[in-house]
Amino acid sequence: MSARILNTFLALALISSGQSALAQTTPEPAAEAKPFACFDAIPPVTELNIPSRYKDDSKNRSDFDAEANAAVEAALNPVDDFINVLVKNANAALQITAAPEVDPEASVDPAAKAAPETRDLVKQTAIADCVVDRIHEWAAANALGDMKSQGAQLSVPSRIGGIAMAYAQVRGLATQDTRQPEIEAWLTDRMQASMLFFDTEAPTKSRQNNLRAWAALAAAQVGLLQNDVVMTTWAADSVKLVLCTATPEGALPNEMWRGKLALHYQIHAVGPLVTTTALLQPTFPDLLATCDNALLRVVRFTLKAVEDPKLVEVITDKPQKFDPATEMKRSFQFAWLAPLETLAQEPDFTSFAAKFELLSNSKLGGKQSLLWPVLDAKDSAAMEEDPATTP
Repeated sequence: MSARILNTFLALALISSGQSALAQTTPEPAAEAKPFACFDAIPPVTELNIPSRYKDDSKNRSDFDAEANAAVEAALNPVDDFINVLVKNANAALQITAAPEVDPEASVDPAAKAAPETRDLVKQTAIADCVVDRIHEWAAANALGDMKSQGAQLSVPSRIGGIAMAYAQVRGLATQDTRQPEIEAWLTDRMQASMLFFDTEAPTKSRQNNLRAWAALAAAQVGLLQNDVVMTTWAADSVKLVLCTATPEGALPNEMWRGKLALHYQIHAVGPLVTTTALLQPTFPDLLATCDNALLRVVRFTLKAVEDPKLVEVITDKPQKFDPATEMKRSFQFAWLAPLETLAQEPDFTSFAAKFELLSNSKLGGKQSLLWPVLDAKDSAAMEEDPATTP
């Protein structure tokens, strides 16, 4: 090979290797963020006609009828799917301007987080408008307005509450127009219908059990949106109605009645009781002290029973259909531990909450750390000095 050809070959090799190195070391230009696209509309569910989930001969409503239960799930799934996607997007909007979650052991200055860019705020508004648009579609159709069975009447309040809690997160972030008052009028109508049902038609036990507690939560959230004192008072009175049935140990008799499902329903009642009390604390500060601090008794009993279901079995004389190891993986059941921390700080509450990486429940508004402020160390220490004191 001639010297000229050899030199040319070496030069080309060097250029090629240099280009490869450049390609490996030069960063790719940042891709443009995709514009936000609203999720597909979910057709409004205007009527529900669902049976009881339980067998006709199940006196304590603890034995499911497989066919009826499947029918109930099929009827409610579209509503629950709607709530899930609303909450997911509402949380995404809040996250854009949420305070950073700080590791107390880290040395990072929380103030170091950059302020949201203009494009982030534009996206936040777009997400909020999307959520409001989709709820407005349901409001315009008078969704959940035709409840054709007792089962439907009992099931719908927790769904009204879930929609209201998603809406409350984005109401102030969305473009302000006629959608908001129309949504709020619809939520108010639906909640007033539920209040009337529970006061006049609901079965006796349902008026004082977890179902009434979920209705209270819905009334609290809708009432706060509208500054409706009658509705928030009904919510507070409903919480008292349920809490004042609690035993000295903290068991709820109308849940203990459920035999092998008693612990499950006790947990199911605690969520709305805690969350409603936290929501109403500024306007009903005496709610926590109701019936000799019943809420805290109920919470303490529940957390102990989760770890030792025999505490419930002693009361019900029925083995509980509850495996602690399995149930602890279903962290949504314990999302209420976040609002609980705004009401009372006790070592057992804190240690139990620490078992979960995330506390989230769509019917309680989704990711709880976005909704409830974390007390700083000074406030926590002050509360720990006198844990028996209640507002």
